[in-house]
Amino acid sequence: MSVYYDFFAEAYYNGKWYNIDFFTMGQTGKLKHQYLYTVSRSFLGRLSTVIDHAVPLKFEDLAEGTRKILREDAQPQYEDSLELETFFYAGDLHDFEALLDAPYEYEYFVTRNQVAALEAHLIDDFSECLTAKDVIELPEAARDEYVLYHWDYPTNSRQIVQQLVDKLHEQLDFFNDSIPYQPGTSSTDHRAASVRVVYRLS
Repeated sequence: MSVYYDFFAEAYYNGKWYNIDFFTMGQTGKLKHQYLYTVSRSFLGRLSTVIDHAVPLKFEDLAEGTRKILREDAQPQYEDSLELETFFYAGDLHDFEALLDAPYEYEYFVTRNQVAALEAHLIDDFSECLTAKDVIELPEAARDEYVLYHWDYPTNSRQIVQQLVDKLHEQLDFFNDSIPYQPGTSSTDHRAASVRVVYRLS
């Protein structure tokens, strides 16, 4: 059975955590919660770094809005067990931005055709990867077919992290815009102090 990671976004403002995930309107007219991101263990890619350092959280540690979402999503017979479930703090916005600057997992020589196929999404991985020593041992005419290339696995892993970071920024902007202005306060008083990402296993 596959294990999935369901990510939520929360913002800290005025001494309290708030869920800042988006909702969409369904055909029935009912609002449906949208996770920040959901992924199976097999395709964590760059996200495995924050998962490996995640900190356990209790149900009561989550934002009130997150707890409400979980209760509404749970089947009636499992609602009480939510308070016994373990959740996890994956990191803040800066932790996820740091994933984009981390070194790539792989760096090898591959053919230009393979690079073109990968970037056109025709293949998911390279069938042949050579070291510098391997390339030097090739006939001189064949060496020109190879270029040094670096990537992660899955190969779209870094793009997914970028999309996640962009979404966090977008959700944070919407949350900050929703904070009512009060006379005599500064602009920093109308911004969340921090953003965190929490997740559950499903």
